[in-house]
Amino acid sequence: MSTADTVLARPVTAENFSRYGRLYDLTGDADPKAIWTVGDGWRDGFTRTPLIDGHGHLGVTRGGSAPWNCSAMERHPLTEEAIFCLAQPVVLAVAPASDADAPHRDDIEAFVVGPGQAVVMNRNVWHDACRGVSGPTPYYWMAVCGLGESPWVPVAGGPKRVQAAQSEGPVA
Repeated sequence: MSTADTVLARPVTAENFSRYGRLYDLTGDADPKAIWTVGDGWRDGFTRTPLIDGHGHLGVTRGGSAPWNCSAMERHPLTEEAIFCLAQPVVLAVAPASDADAPHRDDIEAFVVGPGQAVVMNRNVWHDACRGVSGPTPYYWMAVCGLGESPWVPVAGGPKRVQAAQSEGPVA
């Protein structure tokens, strides 16, 4: 596959993910969107505000492994969706929210979300199920469920290959 047919996942940051939603990074103590506490032999942080708007449901998806061909995506017009890891990093493929009937392959970007990070996608952001960076990987998600169907639709223009830097060598 050519580089035009492949998107390389990059580590998620608040800046590079801002067009899709927001990032909470609880891996250190620098995220101003979190409150930090310290005790005898432990340290923690939690979000200043609820993770998503609404009374979210917690779910687990058992994702496959990167690389993969992103051929279908879904979106949620009535809820935000948060993605966060159990123990291993995952790759999240997204395309901008739009009024189109399907996302376009040329608009797909991919991000590596690591343990201690949570991304919250805005309503209507197109996304695929996450895949593990180095093997099949389960991950948590949180969204308000029961708000109607969120159909998976084929990606316009055909599938796009998504890979993580650690999953295979350089793109030819």
